[in-house]
Amino acid sequence: MSGRISQMEDLRLVGEPSARLVTELFVQLMVTDWSLRPVLKQATAVALRLVGAVIDAGDPAAPPFLTLRLMLRDELLVIEVEDELPMLAAPQPGPGERVGVRPRAAGGRTTWCELPLPAGLNARQVRLPQRGARRTLVDEPASGEPVAVEPAMLGRLLAGLSGLNGPDRPA
Repeated sequence: MSGRISQMEDLRLVGEPSARLVTELFVQLMVTDWSLRPVLKQATAVALRLVGAVIDAGDPAAPPFLTLRLMLRDELLVIEVEDELPMLAAPQPGPGERVGVRPRAAGGRTTWCELPLPAGLNARQVRLPQRGARRTLVDEPASGEPVAVEPAMLGRLLAGLSGLNGPDRPA
């Protein structure tokens, strides 16, 4: 795995069942943001497979931390999952995928999968989002006081998050 990385985004997760939903949302956001919809379904499936392997191999009583990373390099979309688990076998590659596992110096492993970008496209040609300097969509008061959160909205958010692993949601 060599070449110049043109774009990279990552997300730190706890290896619990709810990480599957977060993984799916993260991959959908990034792949769509990078205008790579033709590989969205495959990229989502790969990321779910790699993250799921960590969740399945981890101890539910002490779930491992993991980092999900998406990178654009040369003619590839690279999906990596770093975790604290001992070396396990590389996952089986799907059609058009190249996969592997490498040990990390700090312990654990990095499992990776390379997916080809759509025909004729390389990482430098991918249209990346243009982000401004503004970090939040919430107007902050000039007084420097923190922005208050509406209690009803916070309650709905917490109720939704607590339902992620409920009886109606498969793990």
